[in-house]
Amino acid sequence: MADFVDEFVVDKADMEIVHRHVVQVGALAAWFAAVAFVVIGVVGGNSSLVIQAIAPVLVGAFMTAQILTRRQNAYVGLVAAAVIVMVFYAVLGDHDTIVPAAVALVIVCALAMVFVDSHMRLIVSLVAVGLFAVPYLWALPSDEPFGLALGMSLSFVAASAVFVSVKGAISQLQTRFQMLFELSPAAVMEEDWSEAVAYVRSEYSGRPDRIRQFLLAYPAVVRRAIGKAQVLRVNRAAVSLFEADSDGDLLGPRKAGKVTDENLAPFVEALVTLYEERPSFEGEVLIETFSGRPLWLQVRAVDTSPDGSGSRVIMGLADITHIKERNREMTRLVKAKDEFIARVSHELRTPLTAVVGLTSELASIEEMSTEEQSDLLQLVAGQAAEMSYIVEDLLVAARAEMGTVPIDLTTVDLDHELRSTIEGIGSRVTALPYAIREVRADSSRLRQILRNLLTNADRYGGPNVRVLAGDSGHRVWLELRDDGDGVPEEMAEKIFEPYTTAHEGVTGSIGLGLSVARQLASMMNGALTYARSDGETVFRLELPAAPVSEPALAYKIS
Repeated sequence: MADFVDEFVVDKADMEIVHRHVVQVGALAAWFAAVAFVVIGVVGGNSSLVIQAIAPVLVGAFMTAQILTRRQNAYVGLVAAAVIVMVFYAVLGDHDTIVPAAVALVIVCALAMVFVDSHMRLIVSLVAVGLFAVPYLWALPSDEPFGLALGMSLSFVAASAVFVSVKGAISQLQTRFQMLFELSPAAVMEEDWSEAVAYVRSEYSGRPDRIRQFLLAYPAVVRRAIGKAQVLRVNRAAVSLFEADSDGDLLGPRKAGKVTDENLAPFVEALVTLYEERPSFEGEVLIETFSGRPLWLQVRAVDTSPDGSGSRVIMGLADITHIKERNREMTRLVKAKDEFIARVSHELRTPLTAVVGLTSELASIEEMSTEEQSDLLQLVAGQAAEMSYIVEDLLVAARAEMGTVPIDLTTVDLDHELRSTIEGIGSRVTALPYAIREVRADSSRLRQILRNLLTNADRYGGPNVRVLAGDSGHRVWLELRDDGDGVPEEMAEKIFEPYTTAHEGVTGSIGLGLSVARQLASMMNGALTYARSDGETVFRLELPAAPVSEPALAYKIS
């Protein structure tokens, strides 16, 4: 914990701000004192006061130089101011300005103690002794130095005690804040947007209520403004969220190039909020982590700067990528279901229309040969069977979601079921295995799987469809192969998802067959997979092998 406090409580960004403000106030006070001396001296005809303005001018010039070079160091500035005052009044001191000089010297030295981090008592004692000696260097009458020296020394000790006490109280509050900031499980960043807002104000002089339209119309202005925003500090959760190596990867100017057309709107909203001096804003933004992973963030920010300039914006970040993906998937599923319902309606209407038309024809034609009647009845039966297959797949899909699909596992002759299914649907299989071992399965569900696989091959496969089979001890496998083009690699697993089809516009496709087939195979302790092998599309069905009967076993052994 001690290392944590050393590293984070005296935060670099906070100290830079403190140094900057002290130097700025010091420079302003010095220039004000110089102007006051000159004005009073000129108005009162006192040339000595004009000369005394040299000391505050030197102090103001030194601190102004620090500001211009952006190297503000309050401790260096205060020490330099103390040395200038002591040396100047030792050389060109005036009795009329000794007291203001002494007061200024005491305040400057006491304020410098705020930036002392160790050996406080020793340094305060040494400075107090030094201040006691200063009046004796200022060529005062012999009866005055002691009183002034004692007053300066005691005043310094008292002022130092006050300043150091205030520093201690502020440090305690800062300690709490830093620990909450750093140890927060949520990702938090602190940023300075003051220059970004100032740039926007310099670029836009129109009506305040039209600032949003202006920024949306000129993305280049937004990007340049964002490039002027500074990340002051981040906590460990933020480093982890962005998949960065350290906080150093995140600190410093924001990357203007990260503002893309896709995430322009939330950055515009942030600038508009700060431009209008509103205290908070929130939004969602798409970024990339340091590893290149897309990341959706929900950003909630509060401007904590006392003047509403945007110099201290605290941002809380939450990863909502999973929510976005879920919403996108839900949208896709809703769209897929809508399309599925439309396809089902169409596919049911087609055979239903044929059944209605054919039966009407059978009823309306009085004289029809037995052969013609047989042909029409076969057509009606075929169309009715097609409807029954669609309805059966729909029922299985609905029951599977509720976990109520009945499965009756028995010993099933897979070879017989395969050949019967091929004959029943008229599939164009060109090669079959000689024999297939029996399996443990539900015969009706197995036929449904085979029917869906064979129908899929007929609709989408190449001209040559063949079946291979074998077993590996406790498992029997059957491969349905065709020389078609297959599906894109990214669709290899999606074709088993409900309401999904990789072949749009194909008659008879409702996007449930393969999904139902895989679900049924899994319920029978089997598996159904898709692959491409040697230029062929391969659907592989695996099922548990049935126990070998004793006569068959004896036959194999002999």
